[in-house]
This record gives sequence, structure tokens and C-alpha cells, in this order.
Amino acid sequence: MEIIIAFGQYLLSLPFSMQVRVSAFYLCCTVVLAGAIWLARGRPAPFLSWLLPRAVYRHRSNLLDIGLFLTHNLASFLGVFGALMFTPAVAHWVLGLLGGAAEGGLPITWGRSLAATVLIVMASDFCKYWAHRIHHEWKLLWPFHAVHHSADVLTPLTVMRAHPVESIVRNLLISGLVGVVQALILVLLVGRIDLVTIAGANALYFLFNTLGANLRHSHIWLSYGYVLEHILISPAQHQVHHSVDVRHHDKNYGAIFALWDWMFGTLYVPRSRETLTFGIADAAGQRTEQPHQTLGQALFKPFAESWEALSARLPRRNGAPLEDAMTPGFSLWLDTLRAAAALCVLFGHMAHIRFTGGDYYFLREINIASDAVIVFFVLSGVVIAYTAGRDGSLGRYAFNRVTRLYSVLIPALVLTLAFDAIGTRIDMSAYPADYYGVLPLWEFLARGLSFSNEWQGLTERVRLGTNGPLWSLSYEVGFYMLFGAALFLRGALRWVMLALIALVVGLPVLALLPAWLMGVAVWSLGGRLARIAPARAWPLALLPVGCLILLKIAGLDRLLTLVTIHALAPVSHHALLAYSDEVLWNTVIGACVALHLLGVRHIADGRASTVPGIAARTVRWVAGASFSIYVVHYPTLHLLDATLPETLPGYDLWLLGLTLGTCFAFAALFERPLKRIRALCTPLWVAAARALAPRRARAARAARSAGSGSRRGSPPSGSAGCRRA
Repeated sequence: MEIIIAFGQYLLSLPFSMQVRVSAFYLCCTVVLAGAIWLARGRPAPFLSWLLPRAVYRHRSNLLDIGLFLTHNLASFLGVFGALMFTPAVAHWVLGLLGGAAEGGLPITWGRSLAATVLIVMASDFCKYWAHRIHHEWKLLWPFHAVHHSADVLTPLTVMRAHPVESIVRNLLISGLVGVVQALILVLLVGRIDLVTIAGANALYFLFNTLGANLRHSHIWLSYGYVLEHILISPAQHQVHHSVDVRHHDKNYGAIFALWDWMFGTLYVPRSRETLTFGIADAAGQRTEQPHQTLGQALFKPFAESWEALSARLPRRNGAPLEDAMTPGFSLWLDTLRAAAALCVLFGHMAHIRFTGGDYYFLREINIASDAVIVFFVLSGVVIAYTAGRDGSLGRYAFNRVTRLYSVLIPALVLTLAFDAIGTRIDMSAYPADYYGVLPLWEFLARGLSFSNEWQGLTERVRLGTNGPLWSLSYEVGFYMLFGAALFLRGALRWVMLALIALVVGLPVLALLPAWLMGVAVWSLGGRLARIAPARAWPLALLPVGCLILLKIAGLDRLLTLVTIHALAPVSHHALLAYSDEVLWNTVIGACVALHLLGVRHIADGRASTVPGIAARTVRWVAGASFSIYVVHYPTLHLLDATLPETLPGYDLWLLGLTLGTCFAFAALFERPLKRIRALCTPLWVAAARALAPRRARAARAARSAGSGSRRGSPPSGSAGCRRA
């Protein structure tokens, strides 16, 4: 209720905000300007009926404008758009690369401030031009911009008839380029962005909004004349941009300046007033049926259309789709990365000062453990997409996930309880409060066995003893649930379940979902691409890794953390996002790793079908214990820290050796015998599925006897899956 009240107060404040084009002041200026136009045209009709024609303002299209206006402002209120306006952070990062701002010998003069103002405004407008243009020319983005162009009538509110994705893309472009321009201004011109520069930029936007900006989306024609319209975009030129006429297609992308359209060949200057029809048209200029009849269609239909556009452009493979089988080479590389990521997490945690005295603290400084977890997530997405295709039903999918997880999780929780009990009795100082969560036994087991220790939708996050790394397992199970619901459920049930799961797991899990889905895309989409020649596959495999290393060295991870902090202030970004507090950098890692794997997949697809050798067997052996390494190493490190004497010669080697030995022994007992565990669990699963199935089975028999037209009743997915297991 507090959020609803706050949003209502936010809406009531908009008419008094000078940052909004439809504020009361700017609308009054528009009315005054429209009155002057009305007088200049000889009072063609009563002023109010001419200014606010019923055919426009009672049109159904205007009602959708109002709905999207509210949606846009709700997103703004929640900080979605503000989170992606990180110009100062980009400027700060670029300044660091360039050695800092200008100092001394560069007095701030009116001339320098004016030049800085003009450069900032022009850089922003240049970004808006290209953001607008790519939304027209890229079929992947056009469905989102089509929401704006589907307006059948234009009113000042139409400026906010925009899909949130379009606003996000525009903000990203503006933040990036304007941040670079600001840094260059600091270095070359003024040394600092002073109040004069900020006021100058705001003054230019004030003039733009005062002198007719609201007429751009209106039925009132206002032209600046043939010469000036080569420099500034007039309201008439923007109305031409909305026209369905073939002559007007893909013209006048500019926001303030017409210079960019003139420069890049997209300028259209009307010689006289033209009769225009607004909306969406085909290539021949024939207006099409309104594609967005409702607010739901305007918000969700573009995603389906964008996906169709992407799918249509993907070159198809000849012969059997690649996802039918995973080549041994690609499988080996996945195991290599899985083993390396598990060891990186172990090494990153061993580097804590309390374990190794700070000798390896550089591993903490480069955040190797957290970055390795994101690599894990991408690999998990690849494997789950592959296995889900082979599972074929929700029942089998659930059975394979449950047996895989619980075969390791249950003994890992028992081990954590035992090791923590022993260690705390020997040396409590080895268990600092930040790394040891004390819970009642029932809560420890309930939250651990339900994987809800890091779900923050309906509950608070908890730490399961010393086993902090279980946070990522909690996240990963959330991913499994969302993916399974999306893949195997249909109709309204799918959307209801997705909404419920998202509500339960909470924002931190959803924040890292895109990185996991990039792994899914490597398998699901990668197999549909035409085979990439080795000459192109090798750069695709290597360049993303090189780029990721360079971005890390350049400090992009720190920049993106600053962006997150700025976007969420005054709320603590860590309190809100927990282990997803580096979500932007994590997404970059996910994208680079996914592109790398896509290249490796195509390289492996064209190589030998077998990968022999002791090295391959060693990699697979270590990878086969990666789950155990991940969930066992931290309680083991704490126990050894409490029991091993620090004066022991080769202490660090003993710590590493005993930890790995414990992890590998645990894997031999619980992780490697997965097939035997599944064989033991299959009868129990089948019995449970049959116990839940009778009602559905009776309903299916009744439907067949009533002549429902169904050829054959389908067994419940759980039952069918178990019979195949």
C-alpha cells in the first residue's frame, strides 16, 4: 500500500516537474503557441474544438497512450530507467583511463562553458538519432518501436507511448557516449563540469520544450521553413516521420537537430503543408490493422515479434539439428571449465586472510571466486538446456534434477552440521559471525532442503552454518524451476507458475537469470545456426575471452558496481541484491563466456568424435567432483582452520591437500554414483507419480468415453517420465 501511495504522489508531482515534457508549464506554453498559430490561420474553428478535437482525444489510440504513460512512469518511479543512466560513472571511468581532468592553466570561461554545453547536448542528440534509427532498421528492435508508431492519432502524451525496452536501449547509448564526451570535456576544456555548464544544457532543453516540443505529437502543423529545417527538426517534420506515406518512411529521426538526418541522408523537408495519415504501414504505404489493441498487447506482443524476427534471420543448419547430440570435444571443454571454475572458487576462498594470512589475497582482490560462479551458471545453462531436450517431459526433468541435487546436498548438509559442531567446540575464533550463521536445526534443514536459503521473495535470506557457497545452489534451483515451467507448461498455467516462482525466489535470483539463460542460448540457439567455418569459429572462441580479460584490467567491473550503487541509492545495493550486487558485470561475464562457448561448440563439431588420453580422463575425473568441491570445501576449510596448528610446516599445502582430499572422498561416495542413486529412487518416484495420477487418469477416461475427439489419453508427465528413467 505504501508503494501505491508513493506512486500516486509521484504522478501528482509530474505536472509541476520541469523535467517532464507534459508538465503544466510546458503544456501552457504549447497552448499559447497553438493560439498564435490559430490566429495566424484566421481562426478556422472555435479555439477549443480546434485545439482539442474530439476525433483525436476520444480516439481509442489515445486511451492506449494514457495506459503506456502510466506504465512508463511506473518504470521511472521504480528506478528502471534511472538505473541505466550512468553518464557520470562512465565519465569517471574514462577519466581514470586518461589520467584525470585538466588542472591549472585552463580557467573556466563563458566560452569554454558554452562549448561544453553545446557538445554535451549535441552528443546526447546524436545518440538519440542513432537509437531511433536502429529501432527502425533493425528488425530485432522494430517491434518495440512499433508501439510508438502504431498511434493512430498524435497527442502530447504520445511522447511516452514507448515500450520500456526502447527506453532502455536509448538510455544505454546516451549514457555511454555522453559519458565519454563529458570525460573529454573535463580533460580538454573546463577541468570540471560546473553549474554554468549544467544550467546551459538545461536551458537548451527548456527552450526546446517551451518552443513547440509538444506540437511534435499533435494534429497542429508547425513548420520552421525550408532553411531552418535543415538544422532543427520542426513539429511538422516529426509528424511526417509518423506518416504511413512511402515518401516519409525512415525519414527525420532527429530529436532536436536535423543536422544528423541531413548528414546521413534521412532528412525530409516538406515544401508545404501535407495531409498525413498516422499509424503502421506496409512497404507499399498501405496502412495495416492496429497491432496493439490493448495495453497487454503493446507490452508483450513486441517480444514475440522480435523473437520471430531473430529466428527468421538465423541461418539454418542442413541435416539433423546439432542439439540432438553433444560432441565429446565440446563436452570435454565444458568439463574443463567446470573443473577450473570449482578450483577457482576454492582458491578464492582459501585466499581469505583468516585461512592463509593474506599471502594470496590478490585472488580476493580480483574477485576470482565470484567470477567463477558466473562461469558455473553459464555452464549450467548449457547443460540443462541439453538435458531438458533429452528429458522430454516435466516428470523426467524434475526427477533428474531432484536426484542430482539431493544426492549431494543431503550429505553436504550433514557434513556441514558435523564439521561446524566439531570446529566450534575446538576454536570458536575460527568461526567469525560474518561467515557462520547459527540456526535452529529445524530451520537449517528446512531452508537447506528447500533450497530457499537465498530466496528473498517471501522470506529473509539465511546462511547455513559455514556453507556460504550454497547461495549459488539456491539461485540455480530457482533457474531450474523457471526454465522447467517455461519449457514444459502451457497456456495460463505456465504464466501463473512463472509469476509464482518469480515472486518466491525474489529479485536477487532474477537478476542473475540472464547470465544463466545465456548458457541456455548457447545450446538452444547455437544448434540452429549454420556451421561456422574454423577461420571464424576460432576468433569467436578466443576474442570474447580476450575482451573479458581486458575489460577486467580496465576496471569495468568497478565501474559497473558504481553504476549499480548510483542507480539504487539511497538503498544499499548489497542489501537489495545480495550476491547479485555485481549484476551488470556478471552479465558481461555471461555474455563473453556464452560467445566463447558458441565458438568452441562449432570448433568441436568439426573435429574428431573421440577425445582420448590421460589428460581428458583427468579433467573428467576432477569435473566429476566439481559439485562436491563447491558444497564441501568451505566447512572443511573452517574445520581445518580450527584444528590445524599454524606452525605446521607447509601449512598452506596441508590446508589445500586435506580440503581437496575431503572433497574428492565425498564425491566418490555421493556424487559419482549418480546412476545407482537414480536406479534406487526410480521405484519411489514412480509410486509417487501413480499416487498423484488417478484423478487425471479418470478425467482422461471420462473425456474419451464422452467422445471428446482425443485419440488417446496422455499419461501424467511425472508418470511417463519415471517409466523412461
